[in-house]
Amino acid sequence: MSKIQSFKDGERIIIAIHGWTGNINSLKPLSKQWEFPATKWIHIQGPYKAKPKGFSWFKGNDRDGWEYEKSFDILNRTIQNLVENGYRLKNIFMLGFSQGACLAMEFMIKQGFSIGGIIPISGFIKNKSYFNGAENMLSKDTAVLLFHGEKDHIINAKESRIAFELFMGLGYKTDLYIFKGGHKIPLGAKGLIQKKIFKDI
Repeated sequence: MSKIQSFKDGERIIIAIHGWTGNINSLKPLSKQWEFPATKWIHIQGPYKAKPKGFSWFKGNDRDGWEYEKSFDILNRTIQNLVENGYRLKNIFMLGFSQGACLAMEFMIKQGFSIGGIIPISGFIKNKSYFNGAENMLSKDTAVLLFHGEKDHIINAKESRIAFELFMGLGYKTDLYIFKGGHKIPLGAKGLIQKKIFKDI
């Protein structure tokens, strides 16, 4: 995990969650391109090794089941460390790409607290059963801003449409943007992120 630097009042944090076979450095170029004011990025890395290279946030298969507890632990520790260093939950955001978007959504729906928002890009929800039960309402003040490429041939854009309906159905403030392109992060999304879920703090 990236080192948490000294806190400045009114500062925002983005926890960057890479995709399958990525690593702690995968989203660092994006953090340099998207220089939001009063914002720091924390880069984390999946706990499970992926083949042929890199790391994953989930381990297993549909037949035997999937492990993800270590990934949830990493996010919980990261958020706890940020809070202990003076950051407010409302100023903490998670940005996940592909499998990282899946983790951000499935993690947040299980929490007993809200953060500023999650930004899932080109992702999907595997465990849709997570959206059943009253516990989901405890994190519903978390804003959700979904992005997906209409020509994504790795994860179909319908997955983000499904995620949109699931979050909206539980009362989350949710927006979905389908952009021209494939399985990638749209660089033009920066302005929408600033407008939709980043507030002056």
